[in-house]
Amino acid sequence: MKSSLALTALIVAAALGCSAAPALADSNEAHCQIQKGGETKHGQSGPCTFSQRQGYIDLDLRNGDTFSLSPGNQPNHFKDQKGNKVVRTMAGGDTQVFKWENGRKVTVPFEGAPAGSGGGNAAVGSGETPADLKDLVHGRLVGGEVDDELIRRGYKQARNEVQGDDVYSYWRKSSNGQCVVVRFNASRHVASIASAFESSCSN
Repeated sequence: MKSSLALTALIVAAALGCSAAPALADSNEAHCQIQKGGETKHGQSGPCTFSQRQGYIDLDLRNGDTFSLSPGNQPNHFKDQKGNKVVRTMAGGDTQVFKWENGRKVTVPFEGAPAGSGGGNAAVGSGETPADLKDLVHGRLVGGEVDDELIRRGYKQARNEVQGDDVYSYWRKSSNGQCVVVRFNASRHVASIASAFESSCSN
């Protein structure tokens, strides 16, 4: 399969030390609502830019505040730039909520939906594994076998990125346009699959 050959070529390039083009972050404008102890911090809340790149998330507020979140050791768990633990949950289909262990909460709605609403389409993927692909994570299939199975399930490959020992493969579902990113580890088994921005699947 063409997709299998493409993935193999990327693996060989990585092994030879070839540099790949830097991965671009996906960004979206939103309105970040900051709360602490259940109270909304109106002076801190406001327009913000949500950026996501291979599991890393940045929330840049117009007032100058920035939250830089790096992925933890399990899905939807992060640490901010000061080492504080942060957990992401979903509120409705288009809102992400980030909760700090110290009581801070940042609510990020997309597509112009007010915080706490449940309507509209998500402008960014939830980061969760689609139900029809959960069995592939940590499964027995490897490399091109995974590609073939994704094609069989109605997905079309968009592009690949090499990052260290990992390969990030972006796929779009033909039936609804859903974009997912498949992370292959050094052994080319599937380490994770997560929904992603639509723009991530643009060539």
